[in-house]
Amino acid sequence: MVRLQLWDIAGQERFTSMTRLYYRDASACVIMFDVTNSTTFSNSQRWKQDLDSKLTLPSGEPVPCLLLANKCDLSPWAVSRDQIDRFSKENGFIGWTETSVKENKNINEAMRVLIEKMMSNSREDIISLSTQGDYINLKNKSSSSWSCC
Repeated sequence: MVRLQLWDIAGQERFTSMTRLYYRDASACVIMFDVTNSTTFSNSQRWKQDLDSKLTLPSGEPVPCLLLANKCDLSPWAVSRDQIDRFSKENGFIGWTETSVKENKNINEAMRVLIEKMMSNSREDIISLSTQGDYINLKNKSSSSWSCC
């Protein structure tokens, strides 16, 4: 059994002194930004740095964190896929993919990827995170027997 809690602390920059309370006991993380708003993309780096500075796994390794590029159904994008890819790799994300909450695109699949990563880490008791930050092609990872949310 997996207990999944999702905390939405976006836009709460004024409460960053309290983020340690939100992060406590977390085993994985999602940082989502709006592809049509470059400010939210820039803020993603601050959120990741804040997370990494306040929380690590018991092994001392960083918490696995997935970067989600939301509102992929809209255009134009304020950032390119190349910028996102480079950003994801440079900031130690386990990977990134585009999503659309409005159209329910890649939400379940992204959560499945993150949970599978989290579970594989806990089963191994040895953290071997791939912090390559590569794009995750969810079309090849879909599983009709898995559901979330």
